[in-house]
Amino acid sequence: MKKLIMLLCFSCFSSIAFASGCTTPADAAASDTEIKLEGFFGFQSGYRNQGKLSGTSKNITDNRKNLAFYTEAAFMATAKQELNDVTVGAKIVLLTTTKPKLSAAYNGSHIFLETDYGKVELGTPHDASSNMGVGPGSIVAGAGGWSKFAVLNDGNMKYQGQLPDFITFPGTFQISSYSNSFDDISKGTEASRKISYYTPEMKGFQFGISYIPDSANTGGNRSLKNLDDKGLSKLGVGVTKVDLQGVNGAKGNQIIVNQNVKDAISAGISYKYEIIDDVSVQVAVTGEYAKPADKIIVLDPDSNVLSRNKLSNLTAYNLGAVFTYGNISCAASYGSLGKSLTSKIYHKVGRNTQYYNGAIAYGQGPMKTSVSYFRSLKYKNTVDSVSVGTQYLVTPGLLPYAEISYFQAKGRPVYFVEAPKKKTRGTVALIGARLKF
Repeated sequence: MKKLIMLLCFSCFSSIAFASGCTTPADAAASDTEIKLEGFFGFQSGYRNQGKLSGTSKNITDNRKNLAFYTEAAFMATAKQELNDVTVGAKIVLLTTTKPKLSAAYNGSHIFLETDYGKVELGTPHDASSNMGVGPGSIVAGAGGWSKFAVLNDGNMKYQGQLPDFITFPGTFQISSYSNSFDDISKGTEASRKISYYTPEMKGFQFGISYIPDSANTGGNRSLKNLDDKGLSKLGVGVTKVDLQGVNGAKGNQIIVNQNVKDAISAGISYKYEIIDDVSVQVAVTGEYAKPADKIIVLDPDSNVLSRNKLSNLTAYNLGAVFTYGNISCAASYGSLGKSLTSKIYHKVGRNTQYYNGAIAYGQGPMKTSVSYFRSLKYKNTVDSVSVGTQYLVTPGLLPYAEISYFQAKGRPVYFVEAPKKKTRGTVALIGARLKF
């Protein structure tokens, strides 16, 4: 194992291997260790046209109102050894100087062991539910991501200083979404760590299951800020604080919502079937269950505890399907969080969360075009978006694309039933390219 780790580290910093980006045997005469290097870089330019923005929200960057560039990257090495039909290895993902790619395919350092009886992953940040789900994301052209450029938290959307909650893309219902601060590298936190098991694929069927003891346990952190009320006021991983305004602008109560979970189970089952040549179907059902790690706490203006109230258990599921007929593909998915991790003491407007997503795509040779629709409802707040995208595979690995999306969000803060629903809408155009090696 020591030799395996040394070989892995050596490969990550070898400029020769980096340039080749291929799978090669390492010291084949002495061992069966293989090292595979993979990478990704994405460049995206976004143009936004959105009304009813105020103050700094009018700017998409510090000095531009409508145009911005966005980049993300990934570099990883996978080293493995095989002995007596048992494969043992590790996947190491390096932190890049631009925003890290967060998808399961490019993120998630872990150890794995694979035999004829299945695969075990130790320390991965991606659970079985997120790995096994299928839906429109696998067939659409372009890169998506209109929500990176849209502004749904503008001051015009506020009521009594609070903003409505929205969901802008499918996949928000994964356990990792509550504790993942990886978008902000300075926080140094990733998704919680899991242990997972996947069966071999048998006649098109596959099953996977993950266990997560604590969603705030991201592998290297131990802040313990969630253990007392003073710690909670400092906002540990997965904790949000809501400051309610008092009468005539006076300081009001605080509500501390800790949406971490413990003893979580994430599972999924998928099925693939090729009906005839060029006609296939793929379906998947995934779900999550967990207990809340803490209660919702109400503090007075002097930070004294007024009440503690239960949050409901995390109970979520997702259904997805992809159908392919020749050059045409159709996909749909539905996800529901139900009343997970909510309480009637705070979530007064509504407690249910769900989304619908659908797409149709046509591909001919290196070119693909798609149309997709997304709708979400979170605490009766809605987001609707329609996207049209096209892409062209110039060379293996290099994929330029263009996409335009129209979006509309409408809602009110979850605590204020009397608040009027406020709306924002706009258009985001994206042009970019992705390079994989």
